[in-house]
Amino acid sequence: MKDNLSRAEKICWTLAACAALSAALPLYFSEELRGWNGGQYALALVSMVIAPSAVISAFLFRARRRGRAALFDDGKILLRWSYEPEEWRAFVGEDFLRERRAKWQVYGIVAGFCVFFGVLFFVLDPHQGGPWVLGVMLGLCVLLALVVLVSTRAVQNQRLHARPEVRIGEDGLLLGNEFHQWKGWRARLEQCEVDTGHPPFLAFTYSTPARHGRQFNTVRVPIPRDHDDEAAGLLAHFREKIASG
Repeated sequence: MKDNLSRAEKICWTLAACAALSAALPLYFSEELRGWNGGQYALALVSMVIAPSAVISAFLFRARRRGRAALFDDGKILLRWSYEPEEWRAFVGEDFLRERRAKWQVYGIVAGFCVFFGVLFFVLDPHQGGPWVLGVMLGLCVLLALVVLVSTRAVQNQRLHARPEVRIGEDGLLLGNEFHQWKGWRARLEQCEVDTGHPPFLAFTYSTPARHGRQFNTVRVPIPRDHDDEAAGLLAHFREKIASG
């Protein structure tokens, strides 16, 4: 199989090369750039931040590309489930409701803070800045509501038109077109559980490093009819894997 670069990798390497060239400009063209009044050094400083960041991102995208490609090797994955059209539609519909409910709960908290501070500024300064702050906060609430509506519908449509199957390996899974990986770059699998639903599903929870600790992500994998024994075996396998560290 050819190890072709993904589009994201190509963008990162191109950005890294351009940033490296920009960082070198003040060294090789100091006389020509003297009229920039020091702007060339600011450009070099920014470029020296962008270049290594782009290189790190390129390697991150490469790891994800290779992890995704590994799931298409049927001899190396743990299992592959295909779903009947009605099973897939039922799962997508239930998962859409779960995700929409969770997002609206977060939206309610954020919108509550926006309205609170907007009204507070309006009460404290009703003739100058207060109305502007209130207007901005209300506009932000509308914008966030649109983001919730569009994003949830987009994910639902994407899942409905994806291939109705899941491929599960030791280090990640591919559900339809959604790739999830819990190996590398300090990612790890935290939990694997069975939950009830229509259809019932396996819930994989994994975490990745974040600025203030770790970010947790959960992906739900529907269990096809008559595959309960396989699901139980997979659950035991991953629980043992998690327990052993």
